[in-house]
Amino acid sequence: MKKKFYLLMASFLVFATLISSVSAFGVSRSYLEKGMLILQPGQTMNFHYTLQNMMGDSDLLVTAALTNGSEIAQITDTTTSYLVKKGTANTTVNLRLSVPSDATIGTVQEVTITFTATASGAGPGVKMGTAIEENINVVVGKVVEKGIETWMLVVGAIAIVLILILLLKPKKKARRR
Repeated sequence: MKKKFYLLMASFLVFATLISSVSAFGVSRSYLEKGMLILQPGQTMNFHYTLQNMMGDSDLLVTAALTNGSEIAQITDTTTSYLVKKGTANTTVNLRLSVPSDATIGTVQEVTITFTATASGAGPGVKMGTAIEENINVVVGKVVEKGIETWMLVVGAIAIVLILILLLKPKKKARRR
């Protein structure tokens, strides 16, 4: 019985410790249609992510690292470590995407950036961290989407004309004998 009591108390203390270290670290970016960014060969574009720390009781130290796609992407800030103050949602991470001029149209290059956050400061206790991974698919050239074919438009127009003729045609009255 005593053993169960100590186990219950230890569980409660662990839970209370963990619940006090809740944070709401987040990463946002501009909306990308279908998660794709379309760039032409030789084109360069600046892009940014926004880091957020809206809850919790401490500032966060966030490290950004390109884990995929460094051939066409680079972080342009002077440092890759960012201090995100508690209650803020405006720390930006700047990225430059550059497609080589000899890139083949239709090529897709995935760019992955990983953000790792830990509580800043030299306080006592165990520090917990969070990591968020963001992906961008950079497509070289235009994405061809299937549209309505010309023949479909012609058939649809003919069908509409025939229906209108049938509806507007005066009906002949049946003769009685």
